[in-house]
Amino acid sequence: MARIIYGVAGEGFGHSSRSHLIGQYLIEAGNDVMFVASRKAYTYLKQYFDSRVREIFGLSLVFSDRRLSCVKTVATNLKNFRRCYSETANFVSQSFDAFSPDLVISDFEPFSAWWAWHNKIPFVSIDHEHMLTGCKLKHDLSNWYPRLTSALVTRGHYFGASVYVVLNFFHAPVKNDSIILVPPVVRPIVHSYESVREEHILLYSSDRTGRERLLRTLQSAPDCRFHIYGYNESGEAGNCVFKHTSTEGFLEDLASCRGVVATAGFSLIGECLYFKKRMLLLPIMGQYEQMVNARYVEALGLGLSRNRFDAAVLGEFLDSVDEPLGGDQRIIWPDNETFFKHLNSVLSEIGNKTDVATPCESILAIE
Repeated sequence: MARIIYGVAGEGFGHSSRSHLIGQYLIEAGNDVMFVASRKAYTYLKQYFDSRVREIFGLSLVFSDRRLSCVKTVATNLKNFRRCYSETANFVSQSFDAFSPDLVISDFEPFSAWWAWHNKIPFVSIDHEHMLTGCKLKHDLSNWYPRLTSALVTRGHYFGASVYVVLNFFHAPVKNDSIILVPPVVRPIVHSYESVREEHILLYSSDRTGRERLLRTLQSAPDCRFHIYGYNESGEAGNCVFKHTSTEGFLEDLASCRGVVATAGFSLIGECLYFKKRMLLLPIMGQYEQMVNARYVEALGLGLSRNRFDAAVLGEFLDSVDEPLGGDQRIIWPDNETFFKHLNSVLSEIGNKTDVATPCESILAIE
């Protein structure tokens, strides 16, 4: 048995849902796991792991006019960091030192990783973001600025991990031996749903300022029905059905839809691939991870990537939505069993020095 600190980034649902799955796996193996998380990840993990979860200061993203504002993001976090520094330092000193971990795992959470590096505790990075710095990618030269800023942010988050376990949905050459490319994982609840094809398109959007424009665009295709999440409201407007936030409702609509319109977050892409759903991705401009995700989705024949959403783009997507997904050999399909085999290999190597426990082979196939 090992004592493990698991740091989880607060922004983005993928970090918390992935850490829930992996953390439960480690606990069932007999390890003592303490989660440290901020913002949305703290709220999410707290409902499942209760006293195992501690709250830590977390970085936030600032958006302006539907774009990630790098300047405002840096300014806001610097301002908040000055205010929260002493509180965070005391928390880290008291909680981490008292817990005396054998291993630190970070899902893009910087403070736990920096503490591990400073105290010479082995740590493992498990995330998708290090795809940007750890893999050799094909880039659009016109996107040099978000590429530069995202690389600086990713490299500056932390360094010195024993291994960088990078989840990704496409094969790409890795830059060094410390990087392991692994398949996306999906939440256990996803396995409860069977992929079928009904008539609706699933759309996820949280852009409240563009709600009326969105409706006009969707109503330009009156023969198609849209199930809309992200506004946390219910009701109908012509061919559009708004739905309250619901994990079960969303997954049911995802499993049964014809296709998906959304931003280009990694977690949703993985679930679309699991259910074999074609995508129209509208990446958040300035958020380079999403821009790369969307570009590769189109390049691999998995859907379309567009920077705007209007009647012409919607029509283009509806004309192609019923085509089967591409069979490009570079696609890495979601595979929980393969992911955990890779993770077991990493932890077994580290466990020779830290006594990290891994479950028996029968637990690998998570149903």
